[in-house]
Amino acid sequence: MKRILLLFILIIFSSTFYAQTPAKYWVQFKDKEGTNYSVKHPEEFLSPRAIEKRQRFNISITEQDLPVSERYVQQLLAIDPQMVLLTKSKWLNGVTVYTTTENIADKIRKLEFVTLCECTAQMSAEESFDYPINPYTPPTQPKEVIEMPKEGTDFEYGYAGWQIGANRAQWLHRLGAHGEGMLMVVMDVGFQNTHKMPAFNALRDEGRLLGTRNFVQPGRSVFISGSHGTEVLSCIAAYLPDEIVGTAPKASFYLAKTEDSRSENKIEEDNWVAGLEWADSLGCDVLSSSLGYHKFDNKNQSYTYEDMNGRVSRATQAASMAASKGIIVCISAGNEGDEEWKYITSPADADSILTIGAITRDYQMADFSSYGPTYDGRVKPDGLAIGAQAIVVTPSDKVDASYGTSFSAPIFAGMVTCLWQLFPDKTPMEVIDAVQRAGGLYSAPNDQAGYGITNFVNAYNHLARSYDASVLTGFDATCNSSQCNGIYFARLGASSFKVRVTIDGTNYQSEQVIPVKGKTQGDFVVNKFKIKLPKCKKGEYYAIARVQIICPEGITYEQVIGLLPK
Repeated sequence: MKRILLLFILIIFSSTFYAQTPAKYWVQFKDKEGTNYSVKHPEEFLSPRAIEKRQRFNISITEQDLPVSERYVQQLLAIDPQMVLLTKSKWLNGVTVYTTTENIADKIRKLEFVTLCECTAQMSAEESFDYPINPYTPPTQPKEVIEMPKEGTDFEYGYAGWQIGANRAQWLHRLGAHGEGMLMVVMDVGFQNTHKMPAFNALRDEGRLLGTRNFVQPGRSVFISGSHGTEVLSCIAAYLPDEIVGTAPKASFYLAKTEDSRSENKIEEDNWVAGLEWADSLGCDVLSSSLGYHKFDNKNQSYTYEDMNGRVSRATQAASMAASKGIIVCISAGNEGDEEWKYITSPADADSILTIGAITRDYQMADFSSYGPTYDGRVKPDGLAIGAQAIVVTPSDKVDASYGTSFSAPIFAGMVTCLWQLFPDKTPMEVIDAVQRAGGLYSAPNDQAGYGITNFVNAYNHLARSYDASVLTGFDATCNSSQCNGIYFARLGASSFKVRVTIDGTNYQSEQVIPVKGKTQGDFVVNKFKIKLPKCKKGEYYAIARVQIICPEGITYEQVIGLLPK
């Protein structure tokens, strides 16, 4: 009897202690009744850049974009004087709050406008909000730092030459795209020392680091801790000639801390959602995030592979929403390929985004790179980049080699940013489609490599090609001889087409007439052909051949070929 009584007392004590433990909660509202905003006045909750992008791509501003009802927020906070509002989500219509009050979830669920209350972080100690507020301020007088390479020469990529060359993305730089005018957001665990590291002098001094936000400890500097975010950012934005130049060294950036390194809890997904909505409101073009979720400290909240279907995780839902609102979302596939889990993690399972796996320097799959497909059968990963021995800069200013899809994702995101820069009127989905089609395994994807290694010259040519033309052509991405191989698909009835070649920086011009003849495949005549090209001059790094395809009906479009010395 004593033993039973003692057990009963222990259970009561444990339950009471657990109930009094401070915690964070996701609270979802049923509607937006009483919101202070209207879709007729988007300037009150979206930046001019965000509105312009919605208009450019004919994306409607809907009730989903409206901020949550402030009336609901105030009624929620009123039930507990100790409650602290942490983040809001307009897309998912909810908020995250922190409190130390016992059994508060029951009180929250009784509010008539609440549809869900979920504990997302059970904490062992009270959260302290007593920390200095240190907002980042961009320089008032930016100055040019980066020296652009002369025509026919490259940036001095140094050790990082491998990771841009693997995807032929140096040709995007050679075509004049380095990220100018593009706005990126990087979301991670923090960006330690980024505000003072030489690798980011150009980013800061040129006024391209536009702002930061901490969604874990609101108001606190994102530069205090988080080596992972610093290394991730360096893959895109670092500029240390002869050591490392990032894949989009002239892009502008916002930085968001959404990951809490103290634990692995579901709240981090809600922080991620809030960060993504912030990026949307600013008009960001491309997101790079090397965070993934499937296993939490509260095992009851962990995901299964069946949940990787694009619909379960709130982060996944928000990633798909961001894609529909004009953001290209680049997510690391995950490092579970050689672990029991094996598959991609949330939000890499989202629809209409780019999930990036990792390869080695000899273009083989990295063992750790997570497998696809999504549980509902969509191909993943969408692209591959160097993730084994990726060159990064650490917070201690050391240029080092690191491993993980955490680095293949930002490397790839910078490349995508430069590609989109060259085609600003193409929609995000058109860019994503081009990237997928430029994968070496596009016609035969597999679970580990997905669509394969993206060739960004081919992606460029896909976007430049006119699919209304009577003749569609394709060429080798690069050539080091006086002839280049091509293939054409000519619609039935086309008898010939012209090919006009010019070389950047020269007066060279040639023209050929290509007769249409060959095998018929459906509505097309398909055949191979060759075009004449000049050789690179001795001592040149490269030259760019611009090939104008002139179709019989008058439609013309351009393709590019990279010319290399033998």
